[in-house]
Amino acid sequence: MIDRIEDGSKADLSVQRALAIVLMREVLPLLDTLGENVAAGHLQVAIDTVLGEAASFPTEGSC
Repeated sequence: MIDRIEDGSKADLSVQRALAIVLMREVLPLLDTLGENVAAGHLQVAIDTVLGEAASFPTEGSC
């Protein structure tokens, strides 16, 4: 998976950010199932942080 992110094409940062969010969201239920509440909380903060950073970057075509 990392090879796809770091390949020579250098995918758009917003695509990389979206992939990171998707992967982190997929892990949340597993952490909950394992009773890893603290880790799940930290991961949720990481997701919220990435989403907040994504919101602060202007998107193409925005004013």
